[in-house]
Amino acid sequence: MSVHAALARPVFRTPSGRHAKPRPAWPRVAGRAVFLLSALFCVAAVAGFGWPPVLLVVPAAAVVLLVAAVAKLRAASRKIDTIFAEELSEESGDPVDQASA
Repeated sequence: MSVHAALARPVFRTPSGRHAKPRPAWPRVAGRAVFLLSALFCVAAVAGFGWPPVLLVVPAAAVVLLVAAVAKLRAASRKIDTIFAEELSEESGDPVDQASA
């Protein structure tokens, strides 16, 4: 992809502010439903098989680690996108200035 094509492509960010459109709620609702169903399944499995309740720590820790990893990856992706956009804007300004001079 050329520098000009990359600059023409918008950088998607989460809109914030007074006039930002609200994001759809269905992904959050679906994620919470899946989480609650998996939690109920784990509790039922532990209670049904007579396992010690301390085994519930393992699935809970896995969910916490997954959420933390996704959040960190999204933050890192935003930072990389910002740095890449800044570099592209700096690079695209040089050839245009030299060509017009």
